This record gives sequence, C-alpha cells and structure tokens, in this order.
Amino acid sequence: MLVFTTLFEIRLKDQPEFFVEIWRKIENVLKRHKFSRSQAYMTEELPPVCFLQNEGDPKTTALVTIADHFITIDFNEMSIDHDVTKHRLLAKNIQNELEDVLPLCAIKRTTPLQRGREIWQYSELGDGRIAEDDYAEILFDERSDYQQVTIARSEEYGNLLLLDGLVNLSENDDVYTRTLIGLDEGFRFDDQTILILGGGDGAALNQLLGQSPAMVTMVEIDDVVIRGCRTHLRGCCGESLDSYKGENYQIIIGDCIELLRHYVKEGRKFDYVISDITDIPIEEKSGPNKDKKSQVFFSDVNHSIWGFFRDVYELCLEVTHDSGYIMTHVGASSNKDLTESFKKEISKLDKNLATKYIHKHVPSFEERWTFCHIRKNGAADKK
Repeated sequence: MLVFTTLFEIRLKDQPEFFVEIWRKIENVLKRHKFSRSQAYMTEELPPVCFLQNEGDPKTTALVTIADHFITIDFNEMSIDHDVTKHRLLAKNIQNELEDVLPLCAIKRTTPLQRGREIWQYSELGDGRIAEDDYAEILFDERSDYQQVTIARSEEYGNLLLLDGLVNLSENDDVYTRTLIGLDEGFRFDDQTILILGGGDGAALNQLLGQSPAMVTMVEIDDVVIRGCRTHLRGCCGESLDSYKGENYQIIIGDCIELLRHYVKEGRKFDYVISDITDIPIEEKSGPNKDKKSQVFFSDVNHSIWGFFRDVYELCLEVTHDSGYIMTHVGASSNKDLTESFKKEISKLDKNLATKYIHKHVPSFEERWTFCHIRKNGAADKK
C-alpha cells in the first residue's frame, strides 16, 4: 500500500472577513467528492483547522488549515493498486472546481508525494529545497558496521549508490569524478603517486588507473561499499574493484586517519592526495555489541565535523610532497555557510596554501557541487 499526498495552497485576494464564504465554497467542492467533516469539527462555522474524510473510503482524507491570507489543503489517499495517475487526476479535478468557484483566488498544488515505497524518493538539497528521485529498483541493500549501503536503479541516472539514504554517486555522474581529480582542469597523473581517502565506489580509482600512474593507494573504511559497487556500479568503477591489489594500485580496508598517521611516521609522501570521504566522520561507538561501529551524531555537530576536518587535512599536508596537491569535494554550492566555513578552516591550516574552487552541476545530486584543489606553497604546475 502507498500513500499519495497532494498539497494545495489557496491564496486569498479578498479580505479575511470573507473567509467564511470562501470556506463554504471549498467545503462544497470537497462534498461533491464525498468528503465530510469529522465529528469533532461539525459545530464550527469557520474552524482554523478542519479534518475531512471520504465517505466511501475513510482512509482518504483532507486536512484544511486557515492561515492569515491563505488556506491549505493536505489531500491524502491510500492506494492498494499504487496507481498515482488516478490520484493526480482527482487532485486536478478538485483544483479545476476550486478555480471555478473562487475566481479571485490563486490556487496551486504540488505533484503527488509518494510514501510507502521500498526506497525513500525524496532528498534535501543544500539550500533546503526538496528534490524527488526516481528509484525503480533496489539492487543491493546491506547494513554494514558503519552505515546502510544501498544501490538502486534510477530511470534517469542509471545505477546509483546511497549511504544512509543519501546519494553518493551514480553512473551518470562522471562530471563529479573528473572534477574531483582535476581531469577537466588539465591535471595528468603519469608516473605520479596518489593516495585516495574513501572512494569506495571505485570511480576515482578507475579514472586514475587510466592515467598510467606510478602507484595509487586507496583506503576505504567500509568493505561493504566496495562489494556492492564491484557488482552493481561497474559503470563507475569498471574493473578497478575486482582485486584489492594490482600492478600499480592497492586497496586498503581501514581508517584513513590511522593510515595517515602511519604514513607520517614512515615519512611517506604522495604527489596527490584525493579526499573523497563522507561529510560526517564515522567513529567507533560503544553499545550492546562492542565489536560494532556506527556513525556518531554528536551534540555539537559543527565542532565535531570541523575537528575531524582539521585532523584529516593536517595529516594530508604532512604526507603530500611540497610540489603536491590535495583535491577534495566541499558540498552543495548553494550552501554558502558551508563553503565559507571550509575556506576559514583551510586558512587556519596554512596561510600560504593556494586554493582553487570549482562549481559543477552533478546530475544525480540535482544541484551544483563545490570542489577544491589545494596546492602546497611553492608547488610547481603539474597540469
């Protein structure tokens, strides 16, 4: 069973004293579609909120709310046959009838929201707007020690990786990977040493191996991501995840901070460090099963995120050659506060770092994304 919801807004051009008349016309339209007030609202002439049920199907409801200069209707319908077309047609008919009886009102409605599907179809963009996805089938769904790893098929974007329900990459997002590693900016990696932090989808590794590097080391904390993408996201990873070690690459399953600290002690350096880790750090959390790890949500989230950020990037600078680059994604370009915070944190690390910010639209994200290429002081141009 699915629940379809259409939201109406009736914007009033009359003065509020005419609300009673307008409400009567709205109620008459709903009555024609067999909606009647529930018992609790029978006596009020102009209830601020009114709940109505369909006489033929009590699970089909309308919630009417009266505000200062507009009225909203939340129209909900439970559907056994999953036919959203019938719901959309009914909502359109109600809108047409409301427009006929309320010619001085502006009446708008949303496309039907759909709840109850196997996978949640909605995501929040960087500036708080809502986006609707088109997942048609779940191909892989497994709870790891760290997160829920899901790969779904999208009609528009091909197979797509979600971590804890958030879109990470689709087979149609080549622009994300090319921008992250600077291919469209002219960077070349022949005979270079590269460290990838995260990147369990294999897209960056796959692109880099096509550039004849000397050695690529990738550290990914969650092997479940690699297993899922190896089978179901081959449009991104190609054959790069088929083996954990090759002639000029290796994949290490582990914590990137621990590995970075190890490389610092060793004095190991890389020409490029590419950070493709998730936005919120994953840390060990004690619980009933002490062997399990999960993502931690801190009471002071900003402090924890930027503390993690500083730990990672301070270590990245230590393992990068003086002629090297650190490349990373930042977040949604529409989230100005995030970008400004990122810039401030980078400046705290080293005042002499040269940074370049690139903004590209990523198809499955449905918005522009910000990337940053960080050049250490005195670095030669490697493009």
